[in-house]
Amino acid sequence: MMNLSNKIYEMRKAQGLSQEQLAEKLGVSRQSVSKWESGEAIPELERLVTMSKIFNVTTDYLLKESDVDELTIRTEMLERQQQMLLSETEKAERKRYRILSCTVIYLIAYAILIVFRFALFDTAIGDAFPGLTGYFVIFIIATAIAIAVNMHHDKRAGD
Repeated sequence: MMNLSNKIYEMRKAQGLSQEQLAEKLGVSRQSVSKWESGEAIPELERLVTMSKIFNVTTDYLLKESDVDELTIRTEMLERQQQMLLSETEKAERKRYRILSCTVIYLIAYAILIVFRFALFDTAIGDAFPGLTGYFVIFIIATAIAIAVNMHHDKRAGD
């Protein structure tokens, strides 16, 4: 069975709060939270009411011992971990998309540059892309396209 000190600890962890963060929300010191969690002290009624609001539970839930409490808190912790993993997976997918899309865009730009060089070597258009200037122009355009593609993808992913 879970007592008050265990509930405070478990719910603080489930909310992803440090002792210092919880103390700040309650207007007490970190040491007070530490004493509550270790069972050395019991929070005043005013703090219990505020804690119930922070943790979105009733004061009865905080004060009464129950086996169901531990299960509920553990479930909330697992759900939070699942959300964090999902978020990390989404970030990794966005990163992979960005790398792949930029690689494809720059390869296409390089292919276009090669076509211009060989197909238009002795023409007026070929002369319009002298030396490094041609490379610079093509890759500036490719960069702009890469930025636009990734911004569009991010906007669609946000919807």
